[in-house]
Amino acid sequence: MNAIDNENDTQKEINTFSLEKLNAAVAGNAAAFRQITRLYPAGGTGSKVFPPTHSGGLYAWEKRRMANGEVLTTVLLDSVQSQANRMEQALLEALRAGKIKLPLLLVDFSDYFEDIGIITTFDAPHRIADAIFRDSLLDGKKFRESDIGEKFVSSNIRNATGLFQHCPHALVFGVWDSTGSEGGLGNKFQRAVVSEIVGINAEKGVHTSSRIDPLGITKAAEMYRTNSGDWTLNSEEAKKNKKGESERAKPSDFVHGNIPPTIDGDERSGPLRGGVTIDHAIQTIVLSLPALRRLRFPVNNDQTQERNNAARTVLAALGLSGICHMHENGYDLRSRCLLIPDGIAPFEVIENDGKVEMFKLNSKITDKILQEAITQAKEVDLPWHEDAVILTPEDRLLKAVSKSREAKSSVEE
Repeated sequence: MNAIDNENDTQKEINTFSLEKLNAAVAGNAAAFRQITRLYPAGGTGSKVFPPTHSGGLYAWEKRRMANGEVLTTVLLDSVQSQANRMEQALLEALRAGKIKLPLLLVDFSDYFEDIGIITTFDAPHRIADAIFRDSLLDGKKFRESDIGEKFVSSNIRNATGLFQHCPHALVFGVWDSTGSEGGLGNKFQRAVVSEIVGINAEKGVHTSSRIDPLGITKAAEMYRTNSGDWTLNSEEAKKNKKGESERAKPSDFVHGNIPPTIDGDERSGPLRGGVTIDHAIQTIVLSLPALRRLRFPVNNDQTQERNNAARTVLAALGLSGICHMHENGYDLRSRCLLIPDGIAPFEVIENDGKVEMFKLNSKITDKILQEAITQAKEVDLPWHEDAVILTPEDRLLKAVSKSREAKSSVEE
């Protein structure tokens, strides 16, 4: 039996996992950690789920070949990028709850925009490379000119120690320094963890809408639109068109009146918004160990295999911890897209020759292993900064936010 077929192999032994096992996988010939979880709509078979919409209001449909050779219609329920964000948010919650200790960089907007508050490298779309950090100050210096910023800018796969010290999750979830002076030539670190959720054997749904007005307002009310965007029944108060006539409006323009039942589900009528029905969904997670092995971690220009493996083990443990915390947060992906797992799927360690060993993991186990891996890394002199580093936004960044809000408010008015 090969590694791809083993999701149906219920006879395999499920072993306990430990730091020693993780060390062996990272330093040995293991190719990846993998977990495949089967999910079902919370409403049961036949109930709808709603995928994310993409440009033009479209769902991401795709034909995929299954393990049995059958080609089925699938729809994307949660993308690789979205899954990475969910793992990062789960790690941030665990960090704030004191379950784990990790380096943390943040920009504090609280004194300027209370609703924005604090943005961390776990929140920012491009992590430590995000323009929010680029356009902020650390100890009065532009971030990229500070000691921590310079360590990030100079990081590459041959020397990732500075990034490991201050933003290790960027090495797990990937980062591209596309916003710096090098632009598109900035350093890239590939994702080591890839996860997605796909609906299998998907069928398009239809979208229905209707509204019964308890007030029974109809066009007979003769509404007019005012200059402020409100409505009036007095034609003298109405907004005038180019001909100088009072501009009429329909009750539905102001959410009054009945909306007769409507239905769409025909591609000719535009984007489909009616959700989908699926046989089931599959979440596939892969943590690539070769991606971590490409990274080097010299200290004071001294590079050792022991130190490289210790840093890679921390990153692998961080990835596994993020996966487990995400699982325990559940699968409420968006409005009307709540999925329930068919049991807790085991993790698989896949060797380069296709052999598979299975483990049961949860966040308590992975958090313990993560802390042990961090201690192990410190023992070989790898730097690890656990105190939060607080940046302040530049004046120009604050002004850009203010002007954008003013413009938005003006348009809405």
